[in-house]
Order: sequence, then C-alpha cells, then structure tokens
Amino acid sequence: MFEIIGYITVSMMVSVLLMIQYFIIIPHASYDRTNTVERLIGLIPLVPFVMMIVMLMYFIVELLIVKFVKWFEINFGWFFINGRKRAAWAEHLRKKYQKENDV
Repeated sequence: MFEIIGYITVSMMVSVLLMIQYFIIIPHASYDRTNTVERLIGLIPLVPFVMMIVMLMYFIVELLIVKFVKWFEINFGWFFINGRKRAAWAEHLRKKYQKENDV
C-alpha cells in the first residue's frame, strides 16, 4: 500500500512540475488564438497531464474499491451467506485476509 502511495506522490509531483512548465515557461502568445488549428496544436502538450490525471484517478479508485470490498466482506458479507455455510465463509475470509495480516 505504501508503494502505491509513493507512486501517487511522485506522479503528482511530476504532474505539478509539468504543469508549471506548460503554463509558465511556454508562452501562450506564441500562436494565434483566432486560428482553430493552432489552438488545437497548442493543446497537444496537455496530453501528458490528461493521461497522468486519468492514471491517478484509476489508481485511487482501484485502491478505494479494494478497501471497500475488503471492509464489506469482513463486516457485512456474512449477511448474504446461508446460515449453514457461515463457518465456511469465515474460513474463507481467514484464508483470504491472513496473508495481509502476516507481515
């Protein structure tokens, strides 16, 4: 989990540096704003930012979904299991989440 947080932190720092480079260093007066083609070409440097944001959102949502599924299975999963199979469900949870607790 800390590896994912580290990757997210590093990628956020890189994206901030790239945004600083795009919005401050690259002058906006270098192209004619009335020409549609030049306006679209001027948006091409934003593609890495969009890709970075999409990747970050994917990792964050994936992390939240995994945490929610684990929380739901541990706290409320028993409610959806037939009464005779609850012991098997408890054993399944022990096997599934025992690896995470053994550090």
